[in-house]
Amino acid sequence: MVISAYSNWDALERTLLGFGCQTLAPLEVLIAEDSEFEEVAAVIARWRTKAPWPVHHFTQVNRGYRKPVMMNRAFAAARGEFVVFTDADCVPRSDLLETYARHARPGIFLAGGSHLSIPESLHRERLTDDDVVSQRLFDPDWLEAQGVVLSRWRLTRSRPLARVLDRLTPRNALNGANTGAWRADVLAVGGYDETMGYGGEDRNFGYRMNNAGIRGVRLRHSLVWLHLDHRRGYVDPARKQANLDWNREVRRRRLVWPRATSIARDPVAAPTPVA
Repeated sequence: MVISAYSNWDALERTLLGFGCQTLAPLEVLIAEDSEFEEVAAVIARWRTKAPWPVHHFTQVNRGYRKPVMMNRAFAAARGEFVVFTDADCVPRSDLLETYARHARPGIFLAGGSHLSIPESLHRERLTDDDVVSQRLFDPDWLEAQGVVLSRWRLTRSRPLARVLDRLTPRNALNGANTGAWRADVLAVGGYDETMGYGGEDRNFGYRMNNAGIRGVRLRHSLVWLHLDHRRGYVDPARKQANLDWNREVRRRRLVWPRATSIARDPVAAPTPVA
C-alpha cells in the first residue's frame, strides 16, 4: 500500500490509525512524502515501533507539487501483487482492504469514487483517536450529531445494497485518494506521469491503463473512506489546465506510456527507502 504525504502529519496519524483497524491487515505500508518534514518523520517513527506491518518512508526535497515522482518511487519498492494507492488525509473504514481483496479481478483496477469530506472544524478540533478506532467516524448518525451530513448510501454497511448501488453508478475512472491496481498493470503503463502537477494526474494514470486494455471499476459505496478536508494552496490554475489539455490528448491518441517516469520498462531493482 502506497500513501502520499506532504505537511499533513496530523491527518497521516489518523489515516495510519485507520489502517491499524483493518479486518485484513496490509502487507506493508510505503509512505511517499513529497517533502522532508520532521513532523511527518516523527509520526512514521512512532508507527514503525507499534505497527504489526512494515512501514517504509520515502522523501524528496520540497520543490513544489511533485507527488507523481514520489508515488512512482514508493510503488517501485512495493512487494505486493496488488497495490492500494491513497493519501495521508484519507481515513479508511475498517473493511477497506478486505473489500479490495474481495473485488480484485484480473484486467481491472478498482476506485473508491469521489471525496466524502470531513471539515477542518471537526477533524482538527474535535476528532479523537477513539472516534476512528470505534468506527463511529463512519456512522451517519454520529456525524450528523457533529454537524456533518454525508450520504447514508455512501456509508452503508450492507454489502448487498452497496453492490447494487455500485452497479447503478458505474464509472471507468481512477481516483488517486482510493485506488487499487495490479502491480503488473501499473508497470505496463509506467505508473504516474512525473511531468504532471496537481489536477488530473490521477486521471491520467487511469486513462493510460484504459488505453492498455485495463478497465476501471468504481466501488464508491463498497470502498468506504473519509477525506479530512484542507486548504489547497499548492493549486496552480495554469498547470491544472495544461494537465486537463494533456489528458484529452492522452485519450484521443490512446497513449499508454507517460512522458516521464522513473519506472523502467524492464525494472530490475527497487529504490531504497529512508532508514
